[in-house]
Amino acid sequence: MHARIASERYLAGVYDPLSGHLHPLKYCLGLAQAARSEGALLFANSPVIEVVRGPHPLVRTQHGAVRCRFVVACGNATIGKVLPAAVAARVAPIASYIIATEPLGKARADALIAGREAVCDNNFFLDYFRLSADHRMLFGGRATSTSAPPAQISGEIRQRMLAVFPQLADASVEYSWGGFVDVTRNRAPDFGGIDPNYFYAQGFSGHGVALTGIAGRVITQAIVGEHAAFDLFARLRHARFPGGAMWRAPALELGMLYHRLREYF
Repeated sequence: MHARIASERYLAGVYDPLSGHLHPLKYCLGLAQAARSEGALLFANSPVIEVVRGPHPLVRTQHGAVRCRFVVACGNATIGKVLPAAVAARVAPIASYIIATEPLGKARADALIAGREAVCDNNFFLDYFRLSADHRMLFGGRATSTSAPPAQISGEIRQRMLAVFPQLADASVEYSWGGFVDVTRNRAPDFGGIDPNYFYAQGFSGHGVALTGIAGRVITQAIVGEHAAFDLFARLRHARFPGGAMWRAPALELGMLYHRLREYF
């Protein structure tokens, strides 16, 4: 372990040579360009406020509406009230935050993770980290159901980084950001159909870079009549989060506090 990760924190690990890591924003922009090249029209800053179900659903936004043959709702944790309440209750918004240090230089960065792998631990509140192309340490973690701004959390994430790599105590943090992921209780993705022409995909539970690509493929197959793969995912059972819309966040905080105490002791 010490030959791969310059930290005293880890005793053992699993190495997966068939996985990799990438720049998710560049990947997203590349997918958008590929979609445009095939004739897709993309409209940013146009949140859907209502889907009127029927043989030809009507999708309403604040500034217009679209009549369509099929609807696919893929809105992560911020989809609002577009999905029925019973479906929306299967996921909870959990925030995760990342910091980026100043450039460390190639030699110092290589000394931290010799093979430049992407790393995560197996705690309930996991830490995950990797080195960027310009030799920064990217370090993320601290799951929470609150909406604390990244600047407020960056100091805590830095302390978690130093618990793994105390040798970075002199490295400044230049960037911090965060967002919500939609998590299911069993951590499995939730794909389903509300109507024969209204599909949804949610609950990627922090694995969306890979799983959303799979979701797009199986939903596309279902739209053209090939349901085998989609039905396999749809058979997964998902329980609701307790507390309803009003009490869900406090209930989640209590649950996460319980797991924090277990990991602490």
